[in-house]
Parts: sequence; structure tokens; C-alpha cells
Amino acid sequence: MKIIIFMEFLLIWVLNTDIIDSGLRYNDAGECYASAQNIGKDLQYVGISPPNFTCIPIKKGKELRMFLRNESGTRFPF
Repeated sequence: MKIIIFMEFLLIWVLNTDIIDSGLRYNDAGECYASAQNIGKDLQYVGISPPNFTCIPIKKGKELRMFLRNESGTRFPF
């Protein structure tokens, strides 16, 4: 019996406490990681510091749902 899992990897950018969904999806983790590194090098080339990143496995065709908690102690009232 063969089990096939349909999964893809989503590239997520991490800027301080903000998480940005790049919308870029890849078939394997290596491809996702290599793409993020190349994008980072391109940003450095034009003088922009590249953000941190991670590649998250998700079920193919599904959207990423993020639940963020409200941080207390912020300087801003909104």
C-alpha cells in the first residue's frame, strides 16, 4: 500500500514580530530554501538587508491560516 501526501512548502518572511506570507509555494523544502536565499542575495545586492525566512509545509491547495495573539505592552494605543 502506497500513501501519497500532497504537500507544498510556503515561503514566509519574518520581520521583527510581523509575519508576511510571500505567496510563493514550492514542491520541496530544498527548492523553497534555495529560492529564499537567492531572493536575500538579490536584496543585499541593491542594499536592502534581507529579512529572516522559514519554509512551512502545508497541504497542497490549502491556505495558510495564522492566529496571532494581541501583544500587550505596545507603545501604540491601536
